[in-house]
Amino acid sequence: MNSNRLKPLFSVLLIFIAAPLLAALTAPWVYMAIQSRAAEVLQWVQESEAAGTHLFWADLANSVFDSPFRRVNDRLVLIFVLALLAPAYRMSGLRGRADFGIPKRSDGFRLFGAGLLVAVASMLLVYLIGLFAGVYRLEPMGQGVAAALLKIVIGTLLIGVIEEILFRGYILTALRKSLGAVPAVLLSSALFAAVHFIKPAEPEFTDRWYSGFLLFADLFAKPGDTFWPEVCTLFCMGTVLATLSYWTRSVYIAIGLHAGWVWIMMLFRLFAENQGRLVWLYGPGEWISKGWVGPIMALAVWAVVFATRKKWIAMGNEA
Repeated sequence: MNSNRLKPLFSVLLIFIAAPLLAALTAPWVYMAIQSRAAEVLQWVQESEAAGTHLFWADLANSVFDSPFRRVNDRLVLIFVLALLAPAYRMSGLRGRADFGIPKRSDGFRLFGAGLLVAVASMLLVYLIGLFAGVYRLEPMGQGVAAALLKIVIGTLLIGVIEEILFRGYILTALRKSLGAVPAVLLSSALFAAVHFIKPAEPEFTDRWYSGFLLFADLFAKPGDTFWPEVCTLFCMGTVLATLSYWTRSVYIAIGLHAGWVWIMMLFRLFAENQGRLVWLYGPGEWISKGWVGPIMALAVWAVVFATRKKWIAMGNEA
């Protein structure tokens, strides 16, 4: 394996090493700056919620100014990942929008729509079965429904765009060029699952220059009782997203799938409540990823995708 072929792999390592280190260096200062204005902003949030006004902005402000140190660090990691994409891209030797999974295509919206349709149909079917089986009970939603729905739509779309361009666009392409298609699909899916479980414990001190580095002491401090169903769900979903991105030579369909899956799960968190039935299958909450039905659904979707692979490969050849 020559050095040119390894360049894309090294560029991925740059992102996964440099971004956390830069976040650890800056997190204490950013956190202290947020805390200096937190009381004032949170007072405004309470007043807005009591008056029923500016609910969307109040919710957004609350998520920023009421964040623990760990969450501030997590957001900084994402910011630095995005900032490092350009230098990592130049280092990798990859060229063009296609290597980020976003080639110029006239059917981009059609692919996005196809992914969204598959996601909504598969996820909704799982939740409807759960409703009929008595796993969930629908609950009325109080004030702030419109703001909550708007946040879900915008948030899930942003999550889909950012994570898919990163994992199924750049990282998948870099690993594929260095290691081959199958290892790239499996490794990018494993990274996708692992990243979601990096939940370090809060550091003892948050006002020291080295406070961010204390997070590295126990990166997986909160795996939880549903660790295995969740990690299997994320890995299986990752393989579906990576396979479709590889076959269609773009991330447009993966963005639709990712956004649609998260959209339906977040909707059911708003309007449904878990009744504690079939916990081994559906999990203890409203996220199906916390039960074994999550990987079952993802594998079923992968089976359908594989059975219709000629259609998806043909879409990729049209690019």
